[in-house]
Amino acid sequence: MIDLNIDLPEGFLDEEVRSGYTVTAERKKLWAVELDLWAQFDSVCRKHNLKYCVGAGTMLGAVRHHGFIPWDDDMDLYMLREDYDKLMQLADEFPEPYFLQNSRTEPKRLYWFARLRNSRTTGALSYEFDADPSVCKGIFIDIFPLDGISPDKAADAKQRKYNETARRRIWRFNSAKSSVERKTMIGKLKRVLRKTQVLLFYNDPKKLFRTYDNNLKKYSTPDAELVGNRTLVFDCPKSRRPVKDYTDLVYMPFEFVQVPVPRAYDSMLRQQYGNYMQIPEDKNGAVHGDILVSTDNTFDQLRRNRNI
Repeated sequence: MIDLNIDLPEGFLDEEVRSGYTVTAERKKLWAVELDLWAQFDSVCRKHNLKYCVGAGTMLGAVRHHGFIPWDDDMDLYMLREDYDKLMQLADEFPEPYFLQNSRTEPKRLYWFARLRNSRTTGALSYEFDADPSVCKGIFIDIFPLDGISPDKAADAKQRKYNETARRRIWRFNSAKSSVERKTMIGKLKRVLRKTQVLLFYNDPKKLFRTYDNNLKKYSTPDAELVGNRTLVFDCPKSRRPVKDYTDLVYMPFEFVQVPVPRAYDSMLRQQYGNYMQIPEDKNGAVHGDILVSTDNTFDQLRRNRNI
């Protein structure tokens, strides 16, 4: 495994059984890299007085397991929009091998949210396999903005419609930037059409991203009462919470570190997962599905070795 800037407790990388699930040594290495990324993220946030909290499965893991959910493979971090936008301007605060990946630092792909990656490793999702070779595909942690939600249903519906249009354009831009030709004739024709469309209508990625981003934070004002992570599922009711839930935080143990968790975690987790303390019988593996992971090599090194 690559060298890390975080001290691991003795035996942390050993295989073990947690909640009836075998956590392999390879999964432990992945967690170690992610915790190292978190430590860098936390350091920058503390330095610049930026607030954040863990969310989704990471919050569930902190409460139920005091660490990662044994069958989980990622970390999710939430920030109110104001602090998130400030962080996006601090990419230089993350020295190599750390890389704050967003639509400003990685203009060849447009992202709904940000990722902090370790560029000396591989954490490539299936849709990233044929992305431009220069695009970083290292192990990552996710950083989501929390945006204001309009109480007016008509305004919310209008914002959602605009959001869906912008997302379709971003998807076309990303798919047209693929570096590998599709093997079938139909696939090749589709890619040519996407490329043509991008050249004609979406040739300014910065402008394309701004239209999406500005719409997303339209109601992220100081007087916003409800906020949510709208980057993945825009109108999901489970993401709507009073803003104070993301500012009133407590610290909880997470593996061998302490992470900020909303004080209202019980209400939030029940809203999202129901009886969240019950261990599910079906323990699905990696939440990201098909993901290529290596804590020793970059994606390019793996591709050369495995002929991907």
